[in-house]
Amino acid sequence: MGNARPERVVVVGAGMSGLVAARLLHDSGFAVTVLEARKRIGGRTWTDDSLGAPLDLGGSWVHGVDGNPLALWCGKLGIALVESQGDRLLIDDRATAPTREGQRRRAIAGRMAFKAAIEWASWRSKAMARVRGPRSISVKQAVDPLLHASWLPEVDKLVIGTFIEMCEGVQGAPYDAVSAEEWFPTEGLERNAQPKGGFRTLLEDAAQNMAVRFDAAVQRIIWSDAGVTAILATGEKIEADRALITVPLGLLRAGMPALDPLPPEEQQRAIGRLGYGAGILGKIYLRFPKRFWPEHPKWFGRLPDSPDRRGTFNTWVSHEQETGQPILLSFCNGATAARLDRTASDAEVKEVAMASLRKMFGAAVVEPEAMVYPRWLSDPWSRGGYSYPGVGSAPEDREAHARPLGRRVFFAGEATEPVEYGTVHAALWSGEQAAEAIFRVATGTDAKTDARPWSGARTGAGRHNEGL
Repeated sequence: MGNARPERVVVVGAGMSGLVAARLLHDSGFAVTVLEARKRIGGRTWTDDSLGAPLDLGGSWVHGVDGNPLALWCGKLGIALVESQGDRLLIDDRATAPTREGQRRRAIAGRMAFKAAIEWASWRSKAMARVRGPRSISVKQAVDPLLHASWLPEVDKLVIGTFIEMCEGVQGAPYDAVSAEEWFPTEGLERNAQPKGGFRTLLEDAAQNMAVRFDAAVQRIIWSDAGVTAILATGEKIEADRALITVPLGLLRAGMPALDPLPPEEQQRAIGRLGYGAGILGKIYLRFPKRFWPEHPKWFGRLPDSPDRRGTFNTWVSHEQETGQPILLSFCNGATAARLDRTASDAEVKEVAMASLRKMFGAAVVEPEAMVYPRWLSDPWSRGGYSYPGVGSAPEDREAHARPLGRRVFFAGEATEPVEYGTVHAALWSGEQAAEAIFRVATGTDAKTDARPWSGARTGAGRHNEGL
């Protein structure tokens, strides 16, 4: 970013936002210490090898490849991007079309009814904002009447169920917690891809030559005009000029770390309103002794069991191209995902997933050799997956969350990005914006951007620290 006098900065959290910020500050002359409660870097972006191949258990996709900083960074490091293109095969005796998109086009009544219900709910929500507050109508309130409408064909209700599954999946929350106004994120409609080998290489590139301390949970941040003190759970105190907090919303709400003094009340309320932690996008990877599913397309699935019984691993993605092994990825979502994450054993989770495969392939299904099922919702260091447009939250709440405290304590993380929150590149944006803000406060000059590996990429909407 330029040359700075060696101020001391403590970064709390070694996820994508924390590592990006730490690296930019470190390379600009700051003395940076990264404190991470886990035993690894990455936070909610975690590349795991337990199935014999690198698989991303948290953030997996580069959403919106064109101009995405992650895509340019991958290009600089020679990391191939495996794109998710083409229609999804629909393997279901109840279906009247062979692909998911074909079935949606055929379910004209259901598709139009869902569209009208969401548009009406969005209009009502905005019209009533002055009386009932922002985003007062959920997706559930908007579309529940359609799930049992006698005038809709049964297959159309199942198609509506797939729309709800899609909403609950990409937002990582149950439909009663998601605002009808923003039921589906726009970046999901663009080109999407996965970095071959996972996000690990990017994270390791950011962490190179960095002082990262593991098992270093920060209990309290004391701040004043004179500087900051980070107090670890062990009682150790670390003095610094400034602190950057990048922990997930679930931890921040629980006072982990506690802030002393507290942020202004309005900032606390904004952090409390943001959508986070009501549910999860549950991911499962299964490795089989052989492939029994079609070689192409790589995405396939089935309709929900019924309009009300959704989220039971109905969408599948072959990872043979990424790993060279017969590995499948699937998702559960909504209330089903929350229940499985919090209360089901791994054996029970696997059985739900296998039941879905048997309904598609019957006797051709073989038992998996191994599985991995991360539990982000019940994980004490995440308490959720990523933020979403929660009922009762306002768009400006994200800007309020990101507001620094006394030019001493700064915030970053995907939840501070006002438009493309919930993505890995939002975390990157937030990290670089926080680093730029700290640089500006410390030096009185603007940060240079041309030396970054994603120089020339599009930028996030949340340039929330410009005035510092």
